[in-house]
Amino acid sequence: MPLINKDNELKPDKRQLLRGFWFLFNVGWYVALSMIVPTVIGLWLDAPERFNSRPLCTLIGFTLGTTVAAYGLYRMLRQFINEQKEMDTKMDSINKEQDSE
Repeated sequence: MPLINKDNELKPDKRQLLRGFWFLFNVGWYVALSMIVPTVIGLWLDAPERFNSRPLCTLIGFTLGTTVAAYGLYRMLRQFINEQKEMDTKMDSINKEQDSE
């Protein structure tokens, strides 16, 4: 979110930029791991010395991982959007206070 400095120029806040990058980093790892781990477990269960049910457990693991990733992504994005709205509201109130002075 841009902030207004003393010269009335818009300047991006470094913490906000880092926060956005950190959010994207977390989302990427969350989605990757929640899809890879159940799929690998499914592959392991499908081995001939275990259930020998190739590709049933792999597909179940992939489906489960995709569902968990989609739901987690939805929750993370909803939380991020709500936090951004709160920050926008705070910034609007700060800008109104500065304009009235």
